[in-house]
Amino acid sequence: MSFVRTYDTATASKSPLRHLLSIVRYPGVIWQNRFMVQNFLRRDLMGRFHGSLLGAYWLLMQPLFLFAVYYFVFGLLNGRLGPEFALYMFSGVVCFHALTEATSTGCVIITDNGNLVKKVAFPSEVLPLHGALASLVVFGVGALVTLVLGLAFGVLRPTWLLLALPLTAFAQLTMTMGFIFLLGTWHVFVRDTAQLWRIISMAWMFMSPVFWHIEDINKLPSWVVTLLTNFNPAYSLIQAHRAAMGMVGPEFVDFWGLLATAMAWGLGLLLAGYANFVAKKHMFADLI
Repeated sequence: MSFVRTYDTATASKSPLRHLLSIVRYPGVIWQNRFMVQNFLRRDLMGRFHGSLLGAYWLLMQPLFLFAVYYFVFGLLNGRLGPEFALYMFSGVVCFHALTEATSTGCVIITDNGNLVKKVAFPSEVLPLHGALASLVVFGVGALVTLVLGLAFGVLRPTWLLLALPLTAFAQLTMTMGFIFLLGTWHVFVRDTAQLWRIISMAWMFMSPVFWHIEDINKLPSWVVTLLTNFNPAYSLIQAHRAAMGMVGPEFVDFWGLLATAMAWGLGLLLAGYANFVAKKHMFADLI
């Protein structure tokens, strides 16, 4: 006996809300296609350094160079020439750059893989995973450099909370995948999405605690402070990373509160992005 799968656009559900619960099957889809995800991840990482002399060592050289730039340039211009401020900025850039790099690449994840998406049996919902995982590898190297430099300069005071760093990485993974699902879907219908996201992400960086402390914005109106902290997914994520690595300051005291907020943002974006993706994926083949 054979079964034939059919799809009728006239009767199929077009509401993303109808697909929210289907995310419980997503881990199973990933496990079934784990070898394909591994191959995509390996290709992504190797493609970044193919033909270069240093190869994968660029993962280490780039964050070290960024730290040197922030230490001597940004610290001097801001009158804060010292390892504390330089490491604070560096840790923020490492986290935010990993997030935005993956999401910028994720905008075209569907259109650039049109030959695969058009195959009926191909599970297109696994495509965002390898890009998010590759960004975590880049972040992991940057976090390691942050820890080593922080200990060398006596800036970081790691505690047992360092063991919770994988939890913050998981929050970043879910948040990244949520954005990729949303942006990748929108880009299929509106090809300006990738360009608009580059502009938005640049503004988002300056609205996030990459270069500023919480005390730097306390002079602003309260509604602006609330917007930059409570309604900014990157705020809790970046500060949770810093708190886990042992940065000292009043904004890092409530680590579990920061982590819970970052996790809520990540899971919320993943649910919304996945449901929207699954609801629209039947139209991808006709539009790419």
